[in-house]
Amino acid sequence: MKKHIKRLLIFALFAVSFGGGWLHYAYHPAAKTGFGWVPFVSAILSVIVIPVLFMFRKTVHWGYLLNGFTAILGTVTMGHFSFVLGPLWADVAILWGKFAIGRALFCIEVYPADANPKPRGWALIRYPNMGFWYVHLALWALVYWLGHAIWR
Repeated sequence: MKKHIKRLLIFALFAVSFGGGWLHYAYHPAAKTGFGWVPFVSAILSVIVIPVLFMFRKTVHWGYLLNGFTAILGTVTMGHFSFVLGPLWADVAILWGKFAIGRALFCIEVYPADANPKPRGWALIRYPNMGFWYVHLALWALVYWLGHAIWR
């Protein structure tokens, strides 16, 4: 059953990533604008590379990291565009759905079925705990905001 659930989650990750990539290509094709390349490359990674990384136990950590960082990158940039140009919050929700699917794949592969890890102290913000992702989201948003404020 674990293999079946894993295959379903990998397909769901592929489908969500493919749909989000297609949606983004409709917003800003990579060939027309320079900033369109970031979502294009992120979509290629999310559709092709990340599901393949989640297929193998040896590369599941890389898939989890790449999946999480593409979700954070998309959240920060689309959050900025949502404030400036128009609402893209539904796209951010799709990203966090993609992240949740990746988290489920990671947990199925790494933790035993009866595990209930409860980190304390500094372990809360260390990989692979969720605090790790919260810290990176906050720091990437801060760096993005500083870059936008300084280099206008």
